Amino acid sequence: MALCLVNRQNLPVPGVARWAIGHVFGAIGMIFSAARDVLPDILGIVASNALIVLALVFLLAGFEQFVGRRSWVRAGLVLAGLVTATLAYFTYIQPSIVARVMVMSLASALLCGGMALTLLRPGPSPVLVRQICGIVNLALSLFYVVRFYVASGETFTDYFTGATFIVGVHLFGFVHQLVLAFTQLILISEWLNADLKRQASIDPLTGALNRRAFTFLAGKSLSRSERSNHSLSVLLCDLDHFKRVNDTRGHAFGDQVLCRFASVVLSALRVEDSFCRYGGEEFVTLLPDTGPEEAVAVAERLRRAYEVEASALGINGTVSVGVAYFISGDTLESLIGRADLALYQAKTAGRNCTILARDDAGIAFVPAREVLFPA
Repeated sequence: MALCLVNRQNLPVPGVARWAIGHVFGAIGMIFSAARDVLPDILGIVASNALIVLALVFLLAGFEQFVGRRSWVRAGLVLAGLVTATLAYFTYIQPSIVARVMVMSLASALLCGGMALTLLRPGPSPVLVRQICGIVNLALSLFYVVRFYVASGETFTDYFTGATFIVGVHLFGFVHQLVLAFTQLILISEWLNADLKRQASIDPLTGALNRRAFTFLAGKSLSRSERSNHSLSVLLCDLDHFKRVNDTRGHAFGDQVLCRFASVVLSALRVEDSFCRYGGEEFVTLLPDTGPEEAVAVAERLRRAYEVEASALGINGTVSVGVAYFISGDTLESLIGRADLALYQAKTAGRNCTILARDDAGIAFVPAREVLFPA
């Protein structure tokens, strides 16, 4: 019921709808199974077990969707259909409780094993919750493997029809669903917390960092450079004549241009680099452990790559870049301030170029070509 309520809230958590469906099928199947003495075999045996298999199929599909992997829900539905047909055969045509136990054990072992494999492989946080849930499913899969092996000996037929075994199977099923439900609610909570943090730090249009998140990360990088004397550079980029694009092609197209530029930059940067949408069409990139010459080379690569990308959009799009590097005592404001002055020089020099701000007893500005290919 809790998962159904979460799903009704239209929260963007992947897999919740499938989890809810799985638990509904599982609950109905277990009720039918527990009442098999007063229900016809079509409900107490065939339908109950088919619903339990369907429950495992949807629970597995929900976990696959949650961790972002390919879902095998169609294959699972085919498996559920085969199990249902086989159970009907061993109930009405050639009655055999041993065969039914072996069929259900094999299907349950495969599906619980699939959940264990999905959850125990590297994936999104929280890792500990996924591991606990994965271990529970692995234990249940091993239980069904042992059950399948024991069922293969017909001397155990009386045991499988005993009340102790039936109660044990229902207890295992109940604990399994209970653990899954609790861990799924924790996974949902953690996913929503992570999503809120992401929304608080990411520009919703371009996927770049917003200024608040960038300021926090940049502060840590500047402290590290001050403390350890590591190099640090910043690129301040401004899309040339962007207002003209908005005026002639519309704001929707302008948004597309911004997204393309962000995509070009994000695909070219390292994991440790920080990229931020600083203003309307202004972006800033922080490059830790990067000296001025390397930073200029990065800026030139990005400038040329965006020119190609803009041509693919059917516009003559270019970008101007101002580059500055960390000097002991710098704050983020002073570092970006020098990059901004270099960007202004790039604009006045005709745009579509990179200018480096050097600290030579006053700020000297050097074009990229002179930095990369000194005389």
